[in-house]
Amino acid sequence: MPTTKVYNWKRSIAYDANSVEKVSSVEDIQRIVRDPGRYPSPVRVRGSHHSTTRCVVAEGGTVIDMLGMNRILAIDKAAKTITMEAGVLHIDAAKALEKEGLQFYVNCEIGNLTVGSGACGGTKDASYYADDQWEYGQVASYCIGMKAVQADGSILEVTEEGDPELMAALRSSYGMLGIIYEVTFRVKDLRAMAVEHEVLHVDDFAAKLNALITDNRSMMLYLFPFLDKVVVEYRYDRPGVEVESGSWQWAVRNYTWKSLWPFISKTLHYAVPIRRVRFAMIDGLNNLTGAVMRRLIRDRNSSPADQIIRYPEMAGYASYTFSIWAFPRADYAQSIKDYYAFCKEYDRLNHFRCDMLNVGYHIAQDRQSLFSYTRHGPALTLDPVATGLPGWEAFLIAYNQWCANHNGTPLFNQSGSLEPYQVQRAFGEEIRIFLGYRERMDPQDRFYTAFFKRLFEEGVERLEPRRAA
Repeated sequence: MPTTKVYNWKRSIAYDANSVEKVSSVEDIQRIVRDPGRYPSPVRVRGSHHSTTRCVVAEGGTVIDMLGMNRILAIDKAAKTITMEAGVLHIDAAKALEKEGLQFYVNCEIGNLTVGSGACGGTKDASYYADDQWEYGQVASYCIGMKAVQADGSILEVTEEGDPELMAALRSSYGMLGIIYEVTFRVKDLRAMAVEHEVLHVDDFAAKLNALITDNRSMMLYLFPFLDKVVVEYRYDRPGVEVESGSWQWAVRNYTWKSLWPFISKTLHYAVPIRRVRFAMIDGLNNLTGAVMRRLIRDRNSSPADQIIRYPEMAGYASYTFSIWAFPRADYAQSIKDYYAFCKEYDRLNHFRCDMLNVGYHIAQDRQSLFSYTRHGPALTLDPVATGLPGWEAFLIAYNQWCANHNGTPLFNQSGSLEPYQVQRAFGEEIRIFLGYRERMDPQDRFYTAFFKRLFEEGVERLEPRRAA
């Protein structure tokens, strides 16, 4: 039987689907879901396919291309909500809100994220502090309403107010509880955002971490394990200041991150074969990056939407990949120093290190979704980033083991090469709850994939509980 080869955004994952079906209405989705003979299981949705794990895979199954359902249906300025079809891109929605004097609570860096995917999967960004409290750091946490096609083809409508527990499961469902086709997000008034950077030695950062957090500014981290440095990107509100969209500082920062750094790193790999010389050059560029960010990349009245990046539809030569685990905030001062030591030791033994700067985020506790990686407490992340050249996959396997040993929590769509025991140790009770929903709502496994079945069920009898945060 003919199949269709499907790739993720980076082209690092490929699979053979029975077919890829473009849809433009909920009726199209219902027709596909109700006909397993013509459209075999698993039925999975394709947005931008930016995920770095095999959560996107529908081997032998049916892929629903949702990008044609891309209408913004309503922006309610009084209620502060936005309702959209699931194929709308995050960056397009953010720009539409900006025109209405509104903004998302979470302005996720990956602008190609479809809002349907953001509503039911893991995302990463630093929590923001506003109105005397820490906000959530995950896109899904502010989804307050969903409409989905269930496994029998019927329509499911859920709101946060009407069924908060089911909503929490749906926010972590990755399409396994139904094909989400419409979402409503809570939004807020647009405010000017300031951004600035500070360069710290990792020991100084660890010593000052609690003080930095109590300063109540959003923190994204740029990590340089081989220089023992951390660049802290602070973001915070500027009440009463007029918002100016199109910040050149964010444009420079985003271009460097999206295109320039991966282009240089990959080119050096091919142009400078002597490894010691190549990474000496990369370390020099890392030092320069920190100095430029500290001195030049500062703004006082940018639009929050300016931090969102529009990536090309498919990755080109200048592209990167990443992974992410979150670690309890109380342990992070030691975890980051241990991670730097791990990177150096791995390089010494295996002659591999990430050829781009690593990153991290501070995220407040968030129980809005069942598989929230800060469900059990506030956390910070350690995110290796690389162009994905040979050696990356082996590094991930070792990194995952290190993370599991340090009480880390992964993301199903952004932490590659996971083992079942690592997932079950982090989410044992949550998996049991979710499987209860899944077995009731999809008893014929219409939406269940081998990827999730393995992570959730393989070796579950050997499950060890996670260590308390």
